[in-house]
Amino acid sequence: MSNGAVSLQNFLYFPVFSMLPQADELDANYYSENCQGILMPSRTWCFVAEIVSDALSQEAVLGHRVEVRDLSGNIHSILFYPEPSTVGFFQFDELQTGCTIFIRYAQRCFFSDLATEAIKVEDMNFVKIIGCNLDTLMYVSQACLDQGATCQACHSGLGTLGGSVTKCEACQAAVYCSPSCRQAHVGVHKSYCYLLQELGTVFNVDLDRFVHYVPFRN
Repeated sequence: MSNGAVSLQNFLYFPVFSMLPQADELDANYYSENCQGILMPSRTWCFVAEIVSDALSQEAVLGHRVEVRDLSGNIHSILFYPEPSTVGFFQFDELQTGCTIFIRYAQRCFFSDLATEAIKVEDMNFVKIIGCNLDTLMYVSQACLDQGATCQACHSGLGTLGGSVTKCEACQAAVYCSPSCRQAHVGVHKSYCYLLQELGTVFNVDLDRFVHYVPFRN
């Protein structure tokens, strides 16, 4: 995956609500028909937003509704009507204000009772929650993932080092020009290493093409 893809700021892969495809419509930016005439994604995308209200998150009859702020700063609703077979290990008490939600293959749906559009989720396997606010995740992504081949400690370029770079074994995202730089950075890195591990499960898919639906959990 290219450095440009590994960025939460890339709206091609992480579109804001207004850019999402509408349900049951052929949006050529997201879908194409296969040889059987079946509408399939042409690439992978993922909606990301911070939960700003969880007051209705435990109300199943209201769709476990949450209000979220997307990367454009706008507020939108997400409603969950999960198919029983797809709930898996997802716990609805994870839907808490201040957490960040990721939804692969998200679509906009019109709800007549709400008189507006919202995201409807039926397959919970395509939902991931990270217990951290969106601003912090954006900072971590920019500081580490978006930097490319740069030592996390001394910020020197790693292009000339080839395969001799040192990585954090846990997240595999933080890279260093030497073991000494890695050791010097341990205290700082441990504060966000777990977030990089979580983000790694968001970026572990080929975003430029679609082979099959890739869930966050099987």
